[in-house]
Amino acid sequence: MALANTSSAEKTEILFGQHDVLTKWKQCAYNTKREINIYADSGNSLETLGFKNYLQILNYLKQKGVRIRYITEISKTNVQFCKSLMDIIPEFRHLGGIKGAFGVTDEEFLATATLQEIRPVSHAIYSNAKQLVEVERHIFETLWNGSVPAERKLKELEEGLEPEFLEVINDPQKSVKIIIKLAGSVNEEILLLLPKSKSMVSLYHLGVFDQLIDACKKRKTKIRIICPINDENYELVQFLHTSSPNISILNGTEGAVGLIIVDNSKLFIAEVREEMAREFSKTLGFGLFSNSISVIKSIRLFFELLWTSDELNEKLKAHKKLQAEFINIASHEFKTPIQSLLTYSELLQSGPEKNQSHVDAVQRNALRLKLLSNNLLDLTRIDSNTLVITKERFDLSYLISSVVEDFKNQIKSIYTDQSLKVSLANQGQLFVEADKERVTQIVTNIIHNALKFTENGTISVALRKGKREVTISVKDSGQGIDPDVMPHLFSKFTTRDHNSGTGIGLYISKNIVEAHGGRIWGRNNSNGKGATFSFTLPVKQ
Repeated sequence: MALANTSSAEKTEILFGQHDVLTKWKQCAYNTKREINIYADSGNSLETLGFKNYLQILNYLKQKGVRIRYITEISKTNVQFCKSLMDIIPEFRHLGGIKGAFGVTDEEFLATATLQEIRPVSHAIYSNAKQLVEVERHIFETLWNGSVPAERKLKELEEGLEPEFLEVINDPQKSVKIIIKLAGSVNEEILLLLPKSKSMVSLYHLGVFDQLIDACKKRKTKIRIICPINDENYELVQFLHTSSPNISILNGTEGAVGLIIVDNSKLFIAEVREEMAREFSKTLGFGLFSNSISVIKSIRLFFELLWTSDELNEKLKAHKKLQAEFINIASHEFKTPIQSLLTYSELLQSGPEKNQSHVDAVQRNALRLKLLSNNLLDLTRIDSNTLVITKERFDLSYLISSVVEDFKNQIKSIYTDQSLKVSLANQGQLFVEADKERVTQIVTNIIHNALKFTENGTISVALRKGKREVTISVKDSGQGIDPDVMPHLFSKFTTRDHNSGTGIGLYISKNIVEAHGGRIWGRNNSNGKGATFSFTLPVKQ
């Protein structure tokens, strides 16, 4: 079934049946001239094509001189399968949580039409439209950059390497040793966010950059640095630029927290305090050292956001002021929960017994980081037109009730005097067909905004079902919508000040609602107290 035609040579179609999917896969493989990139869980590939057929096709491509890159999730259950593929494919990587599968070649792509593990694959989407192929290639590159070498993952599985850890460091001398050790251990890539120009100079005197330059020469290591650039470190920046083409440096804003990420496997975050101290160790406050993949992914996302934004500032002069404000706000939003995590981790470490309030604070700030990371990731998806809506039938009343309960629990731990309350007018079951995760995100964003501007009083959530749509409203008794903000309420980066968030929550919510065919709006309440935000979702007739 053809969906679109941009020219007589381009087509996009949905394939039905295992035979058609298998035939199209073989056709794409045999048509490949230079490169094929595959992202797949082993089950889909194996059961659809058959293990023998799969190896034969890959062997043919290898003999033909085609570059093959492969991403899958390596686990104890599929180690032998992965090793068989690695005998053929030198560029093989591991990525956790893989769902579905797709392959993209020089001029075509083929993808499963569902994320569920339906085996064998009986539905697929095929296209040779140039723009769609480019999008798929970009998605693969993003996944490739976030994956880890298969050899490392196999070694972890077979040798039982170190478990995940998250260690609070309160000894500045130990922090310095960790930094030096990390610099000496890098193989593929190191990311550095240095909060002050003096931090770069101090690392140079410690010999850190000598180690990194040596890694660039011996292992072609990639080094990316974000650091304020001024007279204090300008000559050093020029020296590093000329030392290796693999060293990239962007001018950043001053801050109080620095971070290092090595090979997507180790993370060190440190508070930088006494800038005027002669010894680098005396400038360091508490540190956080971890190999947790989930933590590293979240912090790397923050780094990538800053990096991309700084690059845009270089290229888009007309938006320089807007982007700079966004970077400052995003930095502030991330640094607040990061600082809280450091503080409460210190308290947990120093306290004789487990303190539930401290544990709750760590959990609350970790969830805040997750919300920020998800919003920032969705921002890039919206701007690149790759936001995916996956619809399913679910009880909207139950979903919103769960979100409201989560906020109630948060409020109890913050507002002990119960000066702020969140309520839900529940009308019983109300089923819709929509993206459950995205609807949760919209409601969370709107209630989160209401909490920011409502110090006491009430926040009420209501559902109203019409003939063709259901309306969800969130009403608060807070400050209301600023008249200057109202015309740009759902625009990107619209915010009252640095304490009002990143200014992307409503922009993301608007795009998600409209992707469902709904509407979203906001208004000040008629009594002059607070505001009401509403959005609609179509009801399937």
